[in-house]
Amino acid sequence: MSQKQKDAAANHRQLQKRNATHRRFGFDPDASVRFVIEQALPLRGRVLDIGTGKGRFVVPLVRHVANVTTVDVSGEEQQQARLEAAYAGVADRIRFVVQDARWLPWPAGSFDAVTSWNVFHHLDDPERVFGEMLRVLKPGGKLVLADFSPSGFRLMDEIHAAEGRHHPHPPSRFAHWQAWLRSAGFAVLRLTDHHQEVLIGRRSFDSVPNPGRGNLE
Repeated sequence: MSQKQKDAAANHRQLQKRNATHRRFGFDPDASVRFVIEQALPLRGRVLDIGTGKGRFVVPLVRHVANVTTVDVSGEEQQQARLEAAYAGVADRIRFVVQDARWLPWPAGSFDAVTSWNVFHHLDDPERVFGEMLRVLKPGGKLVLADFSPSGFRLMDEIHAAEGRHHPHPPSRFAHWQAWLRSAGFAVLRLTDHHQEVLIGRRSFDSVPNPGRGNLE
């Protein structure tokens, strides 16, 4: 076994250990990811994932699409995601980009789908990131936004409190974004299950992406 394989296996064991901690408190990350992906499919063409983290979402996601570009502001977190992708044998299908999602480097209408899983509660400016996700989404494209539901945040609070830490718990903006998407002509589905809140919006084909940065249309 090469050193890279050893590093990937060690990283995977650490991730599974953390997932086991979550499950003891009642949150199953694997079930959460499966639920969100099942609701999001089918996803075709160019897919952009916002907030790579440790790869919990993007690695299972790429099993259902040809390839994914994923961005995260933290190169350290992405390195863990790279190792998890290598362990899963899908590293060649994921493009990792270290980038602040408030300023995505792609032109308007670049992606057929844009996804994000359990990231938005960490953001200082979620409205701007949401606007950037919409800017790079093609007409006819699909937006998939998932974050903890109220029950999910309660579980995260319990986990972090047991560890002497604090978990971000901002007010949900899902109702606001759902209303905005509908007013902009998106077909919108909003779901809650597996301690997740999920918003799926399909952009109409006659919609023109906003070429500006970070502003809702």
